Amino acid sequence: MLHWKPRSAGHLTMVAFLSAVGIALYVLESLIPGPAPFLKIGLANVSSVLALMVLPPADVFLVVGTRVLVGSLLVGSLFSPSFVIALGSGLMAAAAMWLARSSGSLFSVVGISLIGSVTHVVTQVCLVMVLFVQDTAILFLLPILLGSALVGGLVVGFVSSKLLPVLVKS
Repeated sequence: MLHWKPRSAGHLTMVAFLSAVGIALYVLESLIPGPAPFLKIGLANVSSVLALMVLPPADVFLVVGTRVLVGSLLVGSLFSPSFVIALGSGLMAAAAMWLARSSGSLFSVVGISLIGSVTHVVTQVCLVMVLFVQDTAILFLLPILLGSALVGGLVVGFVSSKLLPVLVKS
């Protein structure tokens, strides 16, 4: 039997705040043209990394799921293939980052972000290959996507590491 455990107002406010930040960054980044639709920095993942550092695991998955669901609704991709890919890869990246975070102080915020970014890209490629194209030729994109993931992971990790002290202080 599941038991509902009430949360403090501050805790719920943090979940809502990080979800809103993630949604805003998701929508903002969707408006910025890139070299290809699938090559993005992933700024919305700042909310995921910050959630991971200040919230329990279940709430991290709530922030990621809310960001993808509401963000996809706002940009018009809800229940599209890109929504399925974003949700699956976002949740898998959150799980990988949670595992890295659970290892104690082995990884920095930037290291955790890099793990999430690489996991996100690998999961995206696997989902596209299995669900949509059924062709291993898509694996040829992996080096380009991993390069993009490293840049994005570093940017997201750096931004998150600078925002974390401000967030914890508030």
